[in-house]
Amino acid sequence: KSMNNLCFGQRIDPQLGILQAWYTHGALDRICRMDVSDKVVCEYGAGHSTVWWSKKAKQVYAVDHSKEWANNINKIIGSEVVKYVDTNEGNTLTRTEYVNAFDGVVSDIVIVDGIHRYECAEHAVKVLKPEILIIDNHQQDYVFICPALDELLKDYRMERYVQQDHKDHNGRPWATAIFFLR
Repeated sequence: KSMNNLCFGQRIDPQLGILQAWYTHGALDRICRMDVSDKVVCEYGAGHSTVWWSKKAKQVYAVDHSKEWANNINKIIGSEVVKYVDTNEGNTLTRTEYVNAFDGVVSDIVIVDGIHRYECAEHAVKVLKPEILIIDNHQQDYVFICPALDELLKDYRMERYVQQDHKDHNGRPWATAIFFLR
């Protein structure tokens, strides 16, 4: 994408010349201060963030429910890092496959920015056990509000980065939350 075709909130990485992950600017600034070059990243919900993480981290794995999106991102990266799982919010059989997509991967960072958000966050905390959990669109009405998520993560340190100039349908600002699990 050129600078003229960016969607609201998107930024170009000044070192890499590619789109950064589409998180709030405060969260991006915080992540960019971290050395992730030796980290393994698992991402629920693939996109240009997957491309960006593939250039910054040691290894990236992603899962997505859109075959077209998975294929496009794999083509951009030049390898099969995005697993496609044909699922939707109501399909419990494929939901399990989607949520368990990273079983066996020793992950340092897990990003939840796709479907089945609570289930993915719960699986990350209880099974994958990464150092860092990132949840984009944290507690926003048009994407995902889940009191059970707050309960699940209440014992972990959270840094929540709010983008005041972008609000959801109820006037809540866009937010990305970073949880430090260990």
